Amino acid sequence: MLNPKVAVLLATYNGAAHCETQLISILWQRGVDVHVYARDDGSRDATPAILRDWAARHPGRMTIIDNNGVSTGSANGNFFALLRAIDPEPYDYVAFADQDDVWTPDKLVRAVDRLVQDGAEGYSSDLIAYKTAANSAWVLHKAGHFADLDYLFQGGSAGCTYVLTSRAAKTAAGVMAQAPAFCSDPSHDWILYAICRSRGMKWVRDRGAEILYRQHASNQYGAKRGLAEVGAKLQTVRSRWYHDHILWMRHVVLGSEIERTVLDAVARGSLSDRWWLVRQARRFRRTRGYVAQLRIAIALGMI
Repeated sequence: MLNPKVAVLLATYNGAAHCETQLISILWQRGVDVHVYARDDGSRDATPAILRDWAARHPGRMTIIDNNGVSTGSANGNFFALLRAIDPEPYDYVAFADQDDVWTPDKLVRAVDRLVQDGAEGYSSDLIAYKTAANSAWVLHKAGHFADLDYLFQGGSAGCTYVLTSRAAKTAAGVMAQAPAFCSDPSHDWILYAICRSRGMKWVRDRGAEILYRQHASNQYGAKRGLAEVGAKLQTVRSRWYHDHILWMRHVVLGSEIERTVLDAVARGSLSDRWWLVRQARRFRRTRGYVAQLRIAIALGMI
């Protein structure tokens, strides 16, 4: 495919310190025809002015989506507002971008090549986390092996690595238009992944890393390592956010018999349900370590 057309959805909020670097890396992608759609979620810094300046200097390549004075209060809500606002039909693919990362010049063309080669509708990848202040960087391995029901319990990778076909993006937008109010602080990457996988859309995971995933004090989630990662996951599980998000997924998955069986077991949470979920855990997570963690959480009644 010669220069496929890619709509890039950029969600911003108080991103003046980094968003120009990200815009440079997006607009100068090689081998694709990029159009950026940016929506600001009510920034109190210079971000809106920066976006207006870039849109004025790059007419035909960047569009600002007016928030009409409405703040969603989260990057996830902002991304879904963007997805509802655009028409994916004129594009071959739709990609998602955080405001503070840096993309390598071949980030999108690599994703498109993999989607075409694998006949897939969704793409995600590994990425490189880095801290400028600490002069450190490390690879976040997100690929792993597919598990048939992993989408009920986790996303495909960080959402900023995602590229969807136009059809997949349109399907996701339609599903979200019918979905009820979000659970607390929804994960757009998890939800998008579940919508696609539940409907039998092929997904490809790339072990390549074409995003420099900036780590700083204002990251909404960020990347953690070692005991910090374990502690963050434990806190998430103990807060019941993970449990509630799993159950909310029933509003966006197709609702097959096995999906209903799993989600009903999580909802009831009886001893027999938890024992059944423990035995099924290999179908829910992609690595041995995460399967083991999930089994412990289920057995202790935290999920």
